[in-house]
Order: sequence, then C-alpha cells, then structure tokens
Amino acid sequence: MDKAIAAREILLLGALQEARRAALAEGIEIVALKGAALLELGIYRLGERGMTDVDVMVRPKDLEPFEKILQKLGYQAMPNSADAWFKPSGGDAPPAILDLHTGLRHIKDTDELFKRGLEPGQEGLALNLADLFLHAAAHPLLHHGELTPQNLEDCARIALHAPGGGEKFWDAVARKAGIYKMRAVVWPIITRLNEGPFAIPAEALAGLEPRGLEKIKAAFFEKAAKKHSTLLEYLLPAFQRPALLLKYAVPEKRFMLRRYGAAGLALYLLRPLRLVGSVFRKR
Repeated sequence: MDKAIAAREILLLGALQEARRAALAEGIEIVALKGAALLELGIYRLGERGMTDVDVMVRPKDLEPFEKILQKLGYQAMPNSADAWFKPSGGDAPPAILDLHTGLRHIKDTDELFKRGLEPGQEGLALNLADLFLHAAAHPLLHHGELTPQNLEDCARIALHAPGGGEKFWDAVARKAGIYKMRAVVWPIITRLNEGPFAIPAEALAGLEPRGLEKIKAAFFEKAAKKHSTLLEYLLPAFQRPALLLKYAVPEKRFMLRRYGAAGLALYLLRPLRLVGSVFRKR
C-alpha cells in the first residue's frame, strides 16, 4: 500500500460521503464513478490504484440543485472547467475535487442507468458490476482515445470480482453491450482480456463480437487501443453517438460560461476552430 496514495483516497472518499449525505437530505441521488466506485465496491484497496478527483453522476434535473449543495459545503467552481468543483483542504493537502457528470458517452439515456443499472452499495447507490465494467471499458477510448494497462487492470478486476465464476456477469455484459450499441467500443478490451487472465464464456464472447457495420467502427477503436491518436480522440465519441459531434461544436451556454467565462456569438463561431486547433496542436 502506498501511504501517500491512500491518504489522498481517504480525503476524496470523505468528500464524496459528505456530498452524498447532503444530497440525500435534499432527495438527490448521486452515484460514484471510476476510481471512487472501484474503491467503494472493494475492487481495489486503499493505496492500490490512486485517484486525483471523484467522478460522480447525477440526473440532469438534479445538477443545479446539487451544485448549490456543494456551494453550501464550501466548494467553488473549478476555473476553466465545465464540470469540476473544488474545496480547499487544510494545511498543504491538495483540494478535494468533485467532477460532475449528467451523462456518460457510451449511453444516451442517463435515466436508464438510474432505473436499471444501479444497486445498493456499502456507501450508497452504485453501478452494478456489468454497467461498471462497460463504463470502465468505454471511458478511456471515448474520453481519451487510448487504452492503458491501468484500464485493462480495472476491467479485469471488475470481472474477477463477479460472484459464481462470472457466467451471469458476462451474460449481462453482452446483453447490455447490445442494448447500448457498444460492442465496437468494448471489443478491444474484450479481446485482450480473453487472451489474458481468464477465458470469457463462448456464448458471451459471441454476443460481444461486433457484427455488420460495427466491424468498421471496431477497427477504429482497435487502432486507438494500439496507439493514441489525437484525431481519433475527438472522432471516436462521434462514431459511438453522432449527436456528440454537434454538442462539441455548439455546446450548451452553461459549458461556454464555465469554460470561457462568456457565451457570446463570437465565442460560438470560434469554438469549431478551437477544436480543429486542438487536434493539430496535440499531433
């Protein structure tokens, strides 16, 4: 166990618990994502993985009320960030940071997760293992255009955490991947896991394999999994959900205010140019 990492995780999990209690008192449900979820469910122990902030998901209608709750708890909007809030810590400790999400790039309807993808956890509502696996598998490619050893380790640990040998878990993963239309997204992770720590049941593997036009999409996701590409970092989310391309080019007013401090016509006209410039600067 790394004591410095464990200390940071304890601080962040404490911030999550405080925010969750305050939200529940107002009838608002929040769900831990990524590293916080993996720690809360016991998939990692303190000091094993590390995290710099806490990612949480709320229903879109609850976003503004939850932000007001955070302000009452002493949080401030993170400068130049559309989603993050921070609260100074005592002494030389870094601030507690909560990164808020009202949706996930791999699924269109957030309410679908709140209705069918959650289950009671030790600390509060949590994604069920199948949805947590799909989130962990999709996030690195849809948000960063890459696949790292840490991402594979996260997915492997989630699968190994499934009870009863994992047969029902893999059946649920295959079924949900079909419903969410994300077989192409997760296929690079599936093939690597199947070659590594365990064998995925043949029926579930067949259900997860891309078919038809999905195979073309899967080739792009596989290319990013082998080597990061800035262009694919921006294009892969649009391959999964084409509507995201318009959302990138013409974001909501709230995003513009948080990111740029204004939402005038000139900034909206410059937004597509900023995106193109980002692609070339990172190449």
